[in-house]
Amino acid sequence: MQGYWVELFKPRAACDVVKFLPENVKFVKNCPDNELSAILDAARKGEARVLLECPQKYAGLEFGGECYADSFKARTVVADQWFGNELPVCRILSQHNYILREVKTPVRAHLVTARVAGYRTACFGLDDAEQMPLLFEAPDCPNVMISVTPLASFIQSRFAPAADWKCVIGKLLGFLSGTDMVRIDYEMSVHPTYGANDELPEDAEERSFKRNAEWFYREMVFNRHGQIGVFEGLSSVIDVTGRQCINPELRCDCLGECAAVGALDYVISGEYAGKDMAEGLIKTLLDSDKVRDACPASQTFGSLFFSDHSCSIYGDDNSRAALGAVLSEELLDDPKHAKKLLQVGYSLLRTTGPNGLRVPSLQQPEHFTGNRTWQNYHNSTYPECRPHYQAWHWALNCQLYALSGDRRFLDSAIAAMETANKCFPDFYWQNGATGDWCRILLPYAMLVEVDDTPEHRQWLEKVADFFISKMNEYYTLPEVMGKIELGHYPSPSCNADHGHGEAALVQFNGDPACDLLYSINYGFPGLHEAYMATGNPKYKEAVDKMASFFCRIQAASTDQPYIDGAWLRGFDYELWEFFGSAADSGWGPWCVETGWTNAWIAATLGLRKLNRPLLCRKHSDVYTQLAPEVSKFMFTPTMPSTTSRGTHTIVNTSFNGGFDVEF
Repeated sequence: MQGYWVELFKPRAACDVVKFLPENVKFVKNCPDNELSAILDAARKGEARVLLECPQKYAGLEFGGECYADSFKARTVVADQWFGNELPVCRILSQHNYILREVKTPVRAHLVTARVAGYRTACFGLDDAEQMPLLFEAPDCPNVMISVTPLASFIQSRFAPAADWKCVIGKLLGFLSGTDMVRIDYEMSVHPTYGANDELPEDAEERSFKRNAEWFYREMVFNRHGQIGVFEGLSSVIDVTGRQCINPELRCDCLGECAAVGALDYVISGEYAGKDMAEGLIKTLLDSDKVRDACPASQTFGSLFFSDHSCSIYGDDNSRAALGAVLSEELLDDPKHAKKLLQVGYSLLRTTGPNGLRVPSLQQPEHFTGNRTWQNYHNSTYPECRPHYQAWHWALNCQLYALSGDRRFLDSAIAAMETANKCFPDFYWQNGATGDWCRILLPYAMLVEVDDTPEHRQWLEKVADFFISKMNEYYTLPEVMGKIELGHYPSPSCNADHGHGEAALVQFNGDPACDLLYSINYGFPGLHEAYMATGNPKYKEAVDKMASFFCRIQAASTDQPYIDGAWLRGFDYELWEFFGSAADSGWGPWCVETGWTNAWIAATLGLRKLNRPLLCRKHSDVYTQLAPEVSKFMFTPTMPSTTSRGTHTIVNTSFNGGFDVEF
């Protein structure tokens, strides 16, 4: 039996399947009509088997137009038993942003493209899902298989999970060769640096840190008209060549967080590119008006805007940016931005209520209309404990107390953490409960560092022991959702919900994914700080294991070098590959975030190399001297006013008695 894999379009991607063809299977491209007719005639006579990839016409079939599956958040789904037990019905396969042609004629499909919810299984079935046939038998001949989407580039196009696509391609090659299955094996073009059980070199952490720093210099840091910036990262959407697009947005958090990686590399290895990166990013963050509210009359003066295109002010973004900048300037021994960093801290403090819980975000000008001023937020109690938005603000308060000695920072942090201690572990959660458990470690550790009391040690022990108890045999924390009534972005509750907004990286608790965007990337520095604060060997053992996990799952790729040395958002520790539920419309499992993810993982590896905490104390004399003047100005009652920032109007205005902030 002769087999033919016939490619009927001009692909941008490689024809990976040719590496695995059995002797009696040919790969045919640029096939003229007369040759194709001969091949199909042989199939109809029972002398050949054929896979037609992306035909524009076929007798007895009516085709529609072409579209991209990502345009309606479709996924590839097994539709019948043709693949056997290895790929059961409703198994979800990730083919990324693939192109397909609509089939209007009813056919019996083996694979469909469909909007379905689920991790690796369409948990609500296919009956009510938007779907189109993707792979099916020709209506006139069982020896002819038709695919309306490219399948031959499955390696370069980074189809996932690899284990399932090995079955798909192996089954198709088996069909063409007249056997049941052709077993194939390959390494994904973007893969973890080490296997789950590989022995790590002694200097694995140092290598991992340096690779990530080099990734920043090579791929993410840019100079635009003399101003240094850092890209936000890479989109989760993967094209047919396996490439991900850069997200060019200039964000406050990324600027401050990423500076720490450069500063650490300079101190560790004398790398001047790191020094230039750190100083340049902090200058853009604090000396320009790109992302900083630099108007003294503004109700949010001193705060950092979400990005150069958004006037939202998030407490956690501001705090992470400031923590990265404070650390960088201590490492470089140059606290020249101490005053502006204090302004960030006091700006957050004056918009935080008496219980230490700040409203997640303030939007300019919407939340300062009707004569509302910062005093309204300072004198009003925000009732919800949301560590996703608040926990690292508590940490910044501890940091600024250590530097300035202003007790208000510490009192605000203690009030918030006392509330969190009572709520723990059932917080209002955002993208998953694991994220909140990870984020609270740092502030509790820093609290012990700056105010070491038996009660505060008890608080830290409570959250750290809980955190460690959740670690699995791979030395990571599985992503889980908390109580559904407390969740803001849970997994989809039906097929139609898939891809319509932010969502958890798992469909159900127990799905084997960990989240490096919202969760364990924060748990790692928090656990490191807990050890620095206490010297507890139990914390040391746990954070050592976490470090080895991050070294193992750092991305490696020769085919996609722009991603080599980075960490992606989603990782499946059972499949041991980058994978997760793709329900999140903007931040899928393959996205790469410079700030939240890469900066804090790399920075923690750097801090471990230096055997030092994140908490800084070196320039307390500078901060102590500046704090009274900055505080007096920031806490002087202000009247409403209106200012401008580029195309944005910033209003300084009275509180209507409720927190109607969107987040």
